[in-house]
Amino acid sequence: MKKETILRIISGLMAAMFSYAAAIKLSDYPKSRGEMLNQVFPVPIADVLTWLIPVIEMLLIVLLLLSATRKKATWGSLILLSAFSIYIILATNDAFSRTPCSCGGVLWDSASYLAQLIFNIVFIVLSLISLTIENGRLKDFSWFHLKYKKQLASNSA
Repeated sequence: MKKETILRIISGLMAAMFSYAAAIKLSDYPKSRGEMLNQVFPVPIADVLTWLIPVIEMLLIVLLLLSATRKKATWGSLILLSAFSIYIILATNDAFSRTPCSCGGVLWDSASYLAQLIFNIVFIVLSLISLTIENGRLKDFSWFHLKYKKQLASNSA
């Protein structure tokens, strides 16, 4: 598979995920605000995050779909997903005075923190693969690198 095709698929998947996440948050803003107020943040921070997170997600959607800004948007996606993953890890390991509700996030209303963490890790890995390809670390992206393995075997013999 060609490098550009893989980059488009990954950025498309991330854009679709952020589109769904932003749409969920904005379609029922009062519910989203209530869920954010149920987190461990002070009310002023929760109020700002309630609108700031969907705005960032919408910005990332646009930037992920433009090849000129895709790499920067992938970095932004990686940072946002990592920050949320760290928050999940802290929340589930009693780092706060209470464990806030998981509130479903991008998945479904009763999704556990573990399900959200696994979901985030999948997209973090996709971001890392994309950045690795963008930075030229993978010249020929194939799942098994059979050609490379055969070449190594013949060189060592």
